[in-house]
Amino acid sequence: MNTDSIKTHATDAMQWAGSGSKLTYSAIGVGLVVALILFKVFFKDFPGLFHCIGYSISSQPNGAAAGQATPTAGSRIKLLFGLALPIGAAYASYVYLPRLFPTVFPG
Repeated sequence: MNTDSIKTHATDAMQWAGSGSKLTYSAIGVGLVVALILFKVFFKDFPGLFHCIGYSISSQPNGAAAGQATPTAGSRIKLLFGLALPIGAAYASYVYLPRLFPTVFPG
């Protein structure tokens, strides 16, 4: 890559980022805040996330100990909620923010 193509790509990226609306950026912000809160609650830090991923893909059968829950199911649920809830919150804020604040986000 030469310098001209890097400048072209940087200019295109800046134009794309500047083309969003307040509603789009607000929805993305809400999704990121929810994701950060869930990350701190569920995983605490990055090693906790990797530990949870390791448990979720472990090869132990679900019935390893009769009548006892394995960490695999809880890890999978944490990962599912950690991915689905921020996306749902961002979508909900994209839909409902104009209804709740019509002067800030005109339709």
